[in-house]
Amino acid sequence: MENLITKAEVIIGLQKKGYDLDFTLNNEFLRCIQDGELISPDDFEIAETFLFENEAEADLPFVIYAISSFQNGVKGILMTSYGAFTQGLSIHLWSKLAANLN
Repeated sequence: MENLITKAEVIIGLQKKGYDLDFTLNNEFLRCIQDGELISPDDFEIAETFLFENEAEADLPFVIYAISSFQNGVKGILMTSYGAFTQGLSIHLWSKLAANLN
């Protein structure tokens, strides 16, 4: 039997590693929910990616990214569905996020 991991377990694990901020997608940038800072795709790295493909409550696959900013060392979590990739993202941001799904 496989050891399945839930979204909640991933989030708690990342928070224990210091990923304590939350990010949302904002056209060309990631936006930090706590302070409103916009982070360019050139100014962050994706440290870890977790893909949830077959969940009963979701119509589309869901992704959790662990994000680290080069600018100020900020670490946080971006949670999004595949559907968000088609809704107004710049090609630069889309490319960076999509490249980490392989």
